[in-house]
Amino acid sequence: MRFRLVAAAAVLAIVSVCAASSPASSPKRIVRAQAEPEATADVRVRLVREPSAEWRRDVVDRQNPAPKRVSGMLIEISIATQRLTAWQDGVVVLSTPISTGMPGYDTPPGHFHVLFKNPNAWSAKWGVIMPWALNIHGNYFIHQVTHYPGSRVNIGESRLGTRASHGCVRVGTGVAERLYRWARVGTPVWIH
Repeated sequence: MRFRLVAAAAVLAIVSVCAASSPASSPKRIVRAQAEPEATADVRVRLVREPSAEWRRDVVDRQNPAPKRVSGMLIEISIATQRLTAWQDGVVVLSTPISTGMPGYDTPPGHFHVLFKNPNAWSAKWGVIMPWALNIHGNYFIHQVTHYPGSRVNIGESRLGTRASHGCVRVGTGVAERLYRWARVGTPVWIH
């Protein structure tokens, strides 16, 4: 049990160092480690020095997918460049301009994954069809530019490359179907 307490305290100390964002934080930290539901202990950890900036950056890099080092599938969406890149084992399989949410309808950044796929999703809120839709979070989708029922006129195709959607990630015609057929349920999606 003592080994578990020491190991838990060491892990918690490392986590607390990683979470510290202020360089002025005290080098002494008190960590509460819990080995078993009934057993708790206060462990004092004295850090000799703060971790280097390089070490902290390496920890952050591991939290964010690094497409050139990752194995498997990844859909990366850059809000800054308005570009979607699909990666397979560190190799680009698709790269295309997109439209993310316009101001006031921001596309949420973060780490998501494809929850379900729908080749002809319907947006009741906006009254449009969203072809080749990949649901990634709540009511947020990656989908082809929309059109009204009974019409094949695509809304927003000329605005790709700019922030023009209501929060979803719009992809051009043709490319959206390719992405839909390539992606699987569970494919990681990184929006930044």
